[in-house]
Amino acid sequence: MESVMSTHGLRPTRRHGRRLATAALAGLLVTGSLAACGGGGSDDSGTASGASSQQDSAAEPPAKGGAVGGDRAEGAVSPESARASAGQKLVRRAHLQLKVEALPDAASQIRSIAARQGGVVASEELYSGERGRDTSGTVTISVPADRLDATIELIAKVGEVQFRNSSSEDVTGTYVDTQARVTSMTASVARIRDLLSRASNVNDLVALENELSQRQAELDALTAQLDSLKDSVSMSPVSITLSTDDYEPVAAGGFLSGLKSGWKAFVTSAAVLATVVGAVLPFAVAIGLVLAPVVWWLRRRRHGAAPLVPQAVPAGPAGPPGPVPPSAG
Repeated sequence: MESVMSTHGLRPTRRHGRRLATAALAGLLVTGSLAACGGGGSDDSGTASGASSQQDSAAEPPAKGGAVGGDRAEGAVSPESARASAGQKLVRRAHLQLKVEALPDAASQIRSIAARQGGVVASEELYSGERGRDTSGTVTISVPADRLDATIELIAKVGEVQFRNSSSEDVTGTYVDTQARVTSMTASVARIRDLLSRASNVNDLVALENELSQRQAELDALTAQLDSLKDSVSMSPVSITLSTDDYEPVAAGGFLSGLKSGWKAFVTSAAVLATVVGAVLPFAVAIGLVLAPVVWWLRRRRHGAAPLVPQAVPAGPAGPPGPVPPSAG
């Protein structure tokens, strides 16, 4: 009788454990989705005491990320405070057009400047003109953002600056938002791993592993995006166009610009037509020298031959009529 009672007493304990695991998983999914959306909330009081304390400790990092929406968790930081603490994040870039005497020497000087400023050469292209003479090229370097202005001043001394442009893009909001999402998703992945280590049911293990795989993939994507933002903020690209000729700016729109473009196109077309005529003219002269005698001979033969007309027989002088023959009878 005691063994029967102990057996029956074990079944409610297993069922109760499954219910607790299911409740903990449901509470985790709800808490994780709220943290991913940026909201903080309290844990379910109906879960076990151990799972509740673990979720409370894991939910603290998302609350510090500064989410807005609904009731704000205690200790949460507003987006404005998060942006202020992170500082302004700017993506800066610059472009210069230089007229130089020799492209190889200018490119060598730019490479040396990039190395002294702690940067690298991203790309380099030099184009050769007639007789192997370099006429234009492009060198792109990447230097630390805090040394961008000093680098531009050094590059301007390599040649004659004919065009200069720089721009800045504020990515503070995107940076702070991505950083908060990475922090929240990291805490969520940690909670899933903790539940996975304490799961004793096959169904719970499969569900937790699937959830862990999805959240880990999202965390990897967010981490890569944050790293790319950090690189863009810390390093600034500088594109330098080198040329041995003067820089021709792009003409503005309008009637005069259209007239100038049309005249330029007409002159170009006339030059092309003259080139084609000059290329064909020698062949036309040679063919004309060969065909001219043949045509002249054919026309002479056609007009010089007399038409075939029958000649008329001349009539003789009229004489006296001859004798009339006698009639018979």
